[in-house]
Amino acid sequence: GPPPQGGRQRPPPPRRYSLTGDALTVAGVDYADQGTFSCRAWTLLDAVEAEAQLRVVGRPGPVRELQVLEVGERQVRLTWTPGDEHNSPVE
Repeated sequence: GPPPQGGRQRPPPPRRYSLTGDALTVAGVDYADQGTFSCRAWTLLDAVEAEAQLRVVGRPGPVRELQVLEVGERQVRLTWTPGDEHNSPVE
C-alpha cells in the first residue's frame, strides 16, 4: 500500500519467534502467549511430536474496592477484591 503521511515507511514489526538450532525463542512474552507449543519432526520412515506448556508469571495486580471495616486502638480490619493473579497467587 501507499506509505503513511509524510512519506515515511514504518519499520517491520519485530520478529517475536525465532528458531536457532534446536531452540525456539519467544521474545517479549505476554499472557496472551500462554498455551501449548508443539514441535513435529518427520522423515519418510517415521514422525515424532513433543509438546511444552508456556506459562507466563508476573506480579499480582493491585487490589480493588479496598475498604476499612473497623478501626481499633491497635488494629484495623480491611476488606478488598483481589487483583489479577497473573499465575502468581498471593497466599
